[in-house]
Amino acid sequence: MNVLKGSFYVFFQSYKKQNIIFWCILFSIVFLSFFLDSFFGKYISFAITISIPVYIFYSTMASKILNRTMPYFLKLGLSRIQYVLHLGLFFLAWSIAGAFIIACTHEIITFFSELLDVKDIIIIHPVLLFDTTQPFMLIVALDFVLLLFCLISGLLLNVVFYRLGTIGGYSFIGILALIPIVMVIFEWYTPLFEVLSKASVFSILSSLLLMTFLIYSVITGALRKASAIPA
Repeated sequence: MNVLKGSFYVFFQSYKKQNIIFWCILFSIVFLSFFLDSFFGKYISFAITISIPVYIFYSTMASKILNRTMPYFLKLGLSRIQYVLHLGLFFLAWSIAGAFIIACTHEIITFFSELLDVKDIIIIHPVLLFDTTQPFMLIVALDFVLLLFCLISGLLLNVVFYRLGTIGGYSFIGILALIPIVMVIFEWYTPLFEVLSKASVFSILSSLLLMTFLIYSVITGALRKASAIPA
């Protein structure tokens, strides 16, 4: 347990500064939106999205974490499997924390909007695809799964660069970029949109969790014999 606590501390300290800067900027933008609305609310409307910047931030941070932490943990005597396990548990905790912060921020924005009679600020969130009332627990559940998926996806990209180097990493990105192009060429996006439009939020969350678990399994296998030094 002490080893796990120490691992969490190292992971957190590795991105403590970036986390503080990111959330300060994001909350400053929200505050600025309220300030501008008080002066120009009669002429313009503001659309605020808290979740999407967090998805991008989490993906970016996860895409660098191996280079920052894995060599350090291996020097301390932690095995690669232990490292991946501790990192996965940290991602779970980080996703839960981010999901609650997003949901609480939505509640605070709604509260002050009603208190100050602000009607020109619109909150954009993926939960609107399923429920326009934006219930607290649904926001938490959806953001938890999406944030965890973003972290694991970012880690997968980091693993590719870590194991295959710059050429292999950018080749992998190029292959990913080809997927939407192929979907457009063969018009595969139409049945995909139809399936998504008919799917329930539970089925989508379950599918994302399954996909996240599969990606995590691939990452575990890829790091089993990974070098302590990036390629």
